Amino acid sequence: MKLHIRAEIYALLAALANGTIGPLNRFAFQGGASHHEVAFLKCSGAFLVLFLWCLFHPAQRRILFGLAHRARAFALLSALGVFSLYFFETWAFAEASIPLVSFLTYAAGGGTLILSVLILGERLTLAKTLAFFAILGGVGAIFIFEGRIAGTTLGILLALAGGLGYALFIFFAKKLEMGSGLPHLVWLFGFGSLYLAVPFTQQPLTPVPASAVWPIVALIIVPTIGGFWFTTRAVQEGNAGSVQIIETSDPLFASGFALVLFNETLAASGWAGAALIMLGLLLALRRDPPVPALQPSSSARQTLPPCPAPPKT
Repeated sequence: MKLHIRAEIYALLAALANGTIGPLNRFAFQGGASHHEVAFLKCSGAFLVLFLWCLFHPAQRRILFGLAHRARAFALLSALGVFSLYFFETWAFAEASIPLVSFLTYAAGGGTLILSVLILGERLTLAKTLAFFAILGGVGAIFIFEGRIAGTTLGILLALAGGLGYALFIFFAKKLEMGSGLPHLVWLFGFGSLYLAVPFTQQPLTPVPASAVWPIVALIIVPTIGGFWFTTRAVQEGNAGSVQIIETSDPLFASGFALVLFNETLAASGWAGAALIMLGLLLALRRDPPVPALQPSSSARQTLPPCPAPPKT
């Protein structure tokens, strides 16, 4: 008898996997690896694993090489979604607390609400307006109160920069209709590895400390590959809108791990800002009601299913 797992369970596992990014980065730093090393090695490692997987599976291999004509688009998307996220977010984890970076990386996605309305022509609804101002208020609260901690201001700016890059990646991936899948990730991680190799090679090239190897390997397997696989399975099994809502719990899992493993948490004002960000994210994911036709009929009204966002790399 085949065990059937609900889509919500897959989505929760994806959020759990993504919630390990901050703690695993911190373990790598404690092991002696720099943020440049961690960013490059987890990206190039994921590229190598997925490239070999696609190479030895004929169907995936055909798709992989068939995407060559879109190399320029992948180069642009990789600069936004892989380089910006990996470079700035990884650095941010070295400068600020895990809960702060986790919430702010998601918060920067509020910028896509504006772009979707101005460029893609999506409707500006009350929910989207409230979402934008809730996220803006949450970021402001965190910046004002948490920014007083030494080193945190730089971490805040780096987290916002990484989140903004990823938000632009989601926006342009939707606009360019790039699709998603393992072959797509190979192209993204391939270009991302080239970009991240630049700061990586600017520092003295020394062997990665042995104690930093396991968290880097775990970063490749758990959040990068595992998180994507769980997200894909969740979308296949259920409603993409529900999956996205559940996966916004990622910062909560990251905060839980940070508290248990490193005794890191936000102040009361920081949690108030985080709550506003979560509220804004949930409002942003709310589906718009269908616009009634001029001459409505049962056959004329159709609601398209939500399009799942590309995976967080």
